[in-house]
Amino acid sequence: MNHGLDESELKRTLQSLACGKKKVLKKDPPGRDIEETDMFRFNPDFEDPRAKVHINSIQAKVSTEESKRTNESIEGDRKHYLDAAIVRIMKARKELSYEQLKAATIDAVKNHFVPAVDVIKKRIDALVESDYLERSPHDKSLFLYIA
Repeated sequence: MNHGLDESELKRTLQSLACGKKKVLKKDPPGRDIEETDMFRFNPDFEDPRAKVHINSIQAKVSTEESKRTNESIEGDRKHYLDAAIVRIMKARKELSYEQLKAATIDAVKNHFVPAVDVIKKRIDALVESDYLERSPHDKSLFLYIA
């Protein structure tokens, strides 16, 4: 049958209509799991006092692989965001100690996420390696912006 939904979406929709609080459809055989052999029909006993009925959809289960991919993507985006924030701060201030740079970075990104201190340290080191920043030759605790 051509219904325009992928199989998992169709199963979730049928489960919402037949197994949720408001049973608009009757499922044969009864149960929570949806199989290809299950039969559905309209529930003539269904009543609701409201003119519009809101039916909550069943949430899809997120696989561990999909969750891992999503987390990796978020971490990658955060790295770029931290890099940009650190470069912006250093461009404005020209020279800062590690502690000052760490505090300014946390303050700059706090509305989006709270970065771990070791991640900030790694991003600063990566920016030193890619020649955006350098350590002061006179004081190794100071970082300098390279224009």
